[in-house]
Amino acid sequence: MQTLIIMWEPNESWQALSEKEKSTYLLSLDQALSEARSHGVMTLGWSKIDRTLSKSPNEGYVGVFAMSNAEQIHELDKNVQQAKWYDYFDSVNISIDPQGGTNPQPSQEYARLLGMQLDQ
Repeated sequence: MQTLIIMWEPNESWQALSEKEKSTYLLSLDQALSEARSHGVMTLGWSKIDRTLSKSPNEGYVGVFAMSNAEQIHELDKNVQQAKWYDYFDSVNISIDPQGGTNPQPSQEYARLLGMQLDQ
């Protein structure tokens, strides 16, 4: 399963909008997300980011989406662009394909990701 994590923070363009314009824009996202869901995108949720942790990002919010393949991730990214999301929100996009979560030796997964061979 592919996962897309969008970390975001409202920018100056968002702050410059009136409350009515902000509401109108946010309501427009309902149709865009409904369309994405009809093509297999699963919305896992949205949240504020806990900035009290060490090394937390500058962005204050996150949306998490799951898809069956990388092509769907790129399609969703294109839809996000078309929805003018990046006009109003500074974003960092992270696409991942998590593997090895049940491995009892996480060191093996770290080594695999880093292209290393561990001495046992």
